[in-house]
Amino acid sequence: MADSRHDENSKPPRVELSIPKQTEAPEDSFLLNPREVKRWAEQLPVANIGETARQVYKTLATFNRIRIPTLVRAEIIELFREPVRYINTNITKHYLNVGFPLSPKSKKAARLATELCNEIAISYKILFLEQVMGNEKNFNQKLVIVAAQRALQYMKQRMFHNLLIYRDYQKGLWREAHYLYAWASQNHVHHIGVKETSKFLWRRKNAQSIEDVYKDMVLIATTSPYRLTQTQLRLLHDKLQEWDKHTEIGLISDMDNHSAGIFYLNLWSDEPPQKTISPAQRNDSRYRAFDLNGVLSRAREEYDDAEWESPAHMEKNPHHLSRSLLTSLIRGWNKSLERKFARNNLHHEMYAIVGLTNLLHLLEQNIESGQEQQQDKGAQSGNANPSSHLTWNDSVFSTLAIASPTNSLGGDSIFAESSSNLASALLGTPMEHEPANLFDAMKRDPNAAFSVLTYNESVEGYCLGWKDSYPMKVRVGDILGIRSPNNPEEFSVAVTRWLKDIEDDQLYLGIQVMASNCSPITLTPGTKASSNRQNQYRCLLLSGSGIDSERQGILTNTRAFELNTIMTMVTEFGEHQIKLTKWVESNNNFIHYHFTYVEQEESRKKSGDPTDDFQDLWNDL
Repeated sequence: MADSRHDENSKPPRVELSIPKQTEAPEDSFLLNPREVKRWAEQLPVANIGETARQVYKTLATFNRIRIPTLVRAEIIELFREPVRYINTNITKHYLNVGFPLSPKSKKAARLATELCNEIAISYKILFLEQVMGNEKNFNQKLVIVAAQRALQYMKQRMFHNLLIYRDYQKGLWREAHYLYAWASQNHVHHIGVKETSKFLWRRKNAQSIEDVYKDMVLIATTSPYRLTQTQLRLLHDKLQEWDKHTEIGLISDMDNHSAGIFYLNLWSDEPPQKTISPAQRNDSRYRAFDLNGVLSRAREEYDDAEWESPAHMEKNPHHLSRSLLTSLIRGWNKSLERKFARNNLHHEMYAIVGLTNLLHLLEQNIESGQEQQQDKGAQSGNANPSSHLTWNDSVFSTLAIASPTNSLGGDSIFAESSSNLASALLGTPMEHEPANLFDAMKRDPNAAFSVLTYNESVEGYCLGWKDSYPMKVRVGDILGIRSPNNPEEFSVAVTRWLKDIEDDQLYLGIQVMASNCSPITLTPGTKASSNRQNQYRCLLLSGSGIDSERQGILTNTRAFELNTIMTMVTEFGEHQIKLTKWVESNNNFIHYHFTYVEQEESRKKSGDPTDDFQDLWNDL
């Protein structure tokens, strides 16, 4: 049985390339003549992207569904490549650097980009199958290698555009990619470079082999793309051709499986690379090991010279990977991203607000509203009848006012009134204006904090469903404020760690709670608070449980400060001198710092207590 199973696993996978059914081409079709197709392409109304896209898509779809001589198809398909590149370059603006869920127009634009790449890939798959499955007398080795490489190239582009909108891998994508690589490897043509020979060139530098393109697909799949921002995904895409040279694909038995940067590929499956496999799968000949330790070494080298991600970094080094991104990549390649805590399928409603600026504004409004209420209470108590005051001169009680038994309560004694009127009198608020619910008075603009639904939760965060009807869009890396169910004035702070757009147009996002409580503060560089608004920076102070519970944390709106400098923090309760000790993480939305209070640090130095420099390490061991 073992031998028969081994023989079965050793067989090459059956042809797993999907192409549409083809019919005879009309005799007068211009798609049978490369010269006419070239003339048509040159006359496309490129100034009108919509019309150009419509013509190219419809013509390309027709081209793939009619029978055309092999060499004619090979010549014509090259003429479609530049128009498709031009269209995709111009329509990506509809779904790049925008919030999610996408608008219907943006979704259609993204779908068009993936379908154009898919149609080009189909053309090359047709050429490949005609060579592999056709008459051996007409076999053209050069053509079949080019067709396989180009098909993989457009599968990669299709996958990339899909990942940019956080959609799952298309069904059959990995099965076809694995098959083309396995075929090339078995026939020892996977290392042959394919040059760009089309007249419409956009990449002349290096020839890429079938294995190079396949490695690019595998490499980007190992980066946990649903956890990356669109900007980070594009930077990685541009980095692939540099990094794929430092990766290897081979038999599992030939690789150091105890090394960190190893992923596994099932060439007979429709699955992306995975970090772990079972012992039985290690002996399965259908599996290959993907070693990216060379890339891991390069990433560590770049980390030393990289800067933390911020708008200033993007302006200074727009094509360099940030320290934030490299940290995420190195962690993901070193070990699988396993959950620390179990998920509980709990569906409940909670209120959220998106964006650090919006959260700061809401918290500041709450504080101002509370202060106004206190002033109103003080003003009402100060308007009492002067004759009803008992005053002791020259004593601490000189400003104490006591309600008279004969005041406006309307009776001879305060005890003659009901308990409700008594409470109204003592609180200084007429009972008819008292809300039925204590928290009703604390409710804010419904457009600021809105209801969202959780699908599951764990100790550190939630999985949320995000509907098109929600008033705010969301992106990976956005800060969310989650309103406390017990006190509408309090918010916990969370960060969006991943997005996933399911095929039924349902968007899911995973958020990690950074702190269970927060408050707005103002930071001023230096040892004194400044009255100059240009030197004041609005920030968020993190407190309570969460991933930042054992260190004091601050979130800033991408304002970068020098570490280990003294700053003045102004809260609603007073001023404190602090020192920023660590840049924890950052993106284009926020910067997360750790800090210490200067007075605590000085007292600790005097007492001789050691500092715990390994606090961030304990959870990762």
